[in-house]
Amino acid sequence: MRRRDLLVGSTALAAIAITSTPHAQETLIGDITLPLRREQLSSLLSDINRLLLGVATLRLNLILSRPASDMASVDFGTANGQFQERMAQVRDSRERILSELANLPDLLPALSEQLEQAVRQATTRHREAGVAGASALLRDMSENFWAFLLVLERTSANGGSAIANWLCSSFPFDILC
Repeated sequence: MRRRDLLVGSTALAAIAITSTPHAQETLIGDITLPLRREQLSSLLSDINRLLLGVATLRLNLILSRPASDMASVDFGTANGQFQERMAQVRDSRERILSELANLPDLLPALSEQLEQAVRQATTRHREAGVAGASALLRDMSENFWAFLLVLERTSANGGSAIANWLCSSFPFDILC
């Protein structure tokens, strides 16, 4: 089976599992609106499994869209272990972030510049790999990735810089830096 077939197949499978939600028109990445409103983040965090599925789908698509030569020296065990740790961190921090939402402005603050750029780059790479730019799937993956990074940024001792360092040194997310 070809890589492109796997990418399209995984995208179709995720499209069945992920449904779109209404969006405010505040900050655009191409034609994708990020969930910068408090109620949107609350909605994403209320279904943590859906959020994590969106991020895992995004990660799988990043892996499948990379050339095989990029993966020759990748230690998939370590890369997967680090990703699972971050997924657990988000799952464990969900209640904390939900309780803090009431104290945040309706229009949430942006991620650090490097993390915002990673979300933009992920969206661009998925478009280049064949995911339709106006699709609910691409919007959901982008929103879930943004929310995932926000939770990590807010719960990390060193904030955005620590998460950016992890992202830029972790396969397959390193391609976004």
